[in-house]
Amino acid sequence: MEFIYTPQQLAGYKGYNARVRVGNWSEDMEHDKSKLQEYLWKKDNGLLKCTQAERRFAHALQKVPLEGDGGTVRFGQAIMLFNQKTDGCIACDLKDAVTGSDEAWIATTTWYTEPCARTAFIVERYDGKGDQKDAVFSFDDDALHFGQKFRLRVHPSLSEEPLYLASYAKTPLRFARYTREQEACVTRDKGFNTVWEVACLDPQYRMEMEGQPVQAAAPLALRHLGTNSLLASDKVTYRNDFGAEYELFGKTYQDVQKGQLGQRDRTMVGEQNRFCFINSEPSANADGNNK
Repeated sequence: MEFIYTPQQLAGYKGYNARVRVGNWSEDMEHDKSKLQEYLWKKDNGLLKCTQAERRFAHALQKVPLEGDGGTVRFGQAIMLFNQKTDGCIACDLKDAVTGSDEAWIATTTWYTEPCARTAFIVERYDGKGDQKDAVFSFDDDALHFGQKFRLRVHPSLSEEPLYLASYAKTPLRFARYTREQEACVTRDKGFNTVWEVACLDPQYRMEMEGQPVQAAAPLALRHLGTNSLLASDKVTYRNDFGAEYELFGKTYQDVQKGQLGQRDRTMVGEQNRFCFINSEPSANADGNNK
């Protein structure tokens, strides 16, 4: 092993510094000057780690207004999606890339439930090829309906480039990091993996709810049309720069509920799959109810 100190410095070590001209005192002085100059240059140009982290958090947590009135969810609105199991909302981290991909980033559910850039999404209409369900329902208005295809785009205040909430089929090389279930993330690929539809929690009334407008704060499930799995989140800790959050993935959970007398038990969607849209701030809803 090569020593980086002279024998004189090894003999005195902390008892000597560059002011005491022992050993490589001149090199030590030049080294200290260069470190100070490098620090000042990074500080002036905003390249310090603390400055970059502060700027990143300020950008991701900047407040975003929710322009809805707490009623029907409409296309173009900024919304948040709350999960019943984790009691948190969906958020994305554009610095945490999916393993093996440079075009997808991790999505989680976070405890931070204020409307901000990383927790707000824009509801977009799906403009691709329709199916038999689209032929039955016209969906001419700007309201989001049960069974209607749509996309969730990351709020423009977080990313000017269009990024969409997506999910991919589980493979031996692609799966959620901790639960090992179907991966959920945000991606710039605007394919069919970014298409979702709203489903009723109770399968018994799912057909009857088709075509009905989606109301804010109403419990529902989000079905991924590419894999036919429901979006889910469980209390599986996912640690990132924003703290301890919960992993978001795709899996259909079943919660058996007691049925009526003489009938078989009916199966409900589990708490992990239960979400609700929020298109207005809680204070605005409280003021409206008081009036």
